[in-house]
Amino acid sequence: MSLAEIKASVTGMTVEERLEIAALIAHLNRVDDPDYLAELDRRMAAMDAGRKHSSEKVIELHDQLKHQGK
Repeated sequence: MSLAEIKASVTGMTVEERLEIAALIAHLNRVDDPDYLAELDRRMAAMDAGRKHSSEKVIELHDQLKHQGK
């Protein structure tokens, strides 16, 4: 697939699909960065130690931020 074909495909995507592609590209751009990998390891260790939120809490936090316009 050529770059022009990829651009045309992305142009036809929904906002949600473009955001997903953007997240993938951002991840691919950092996947070999040792600092990024260390941060992912740190976050996973924190989650393994119990520092995480339930889906209900994430939705609540999202709603609060949305209400604040963030």
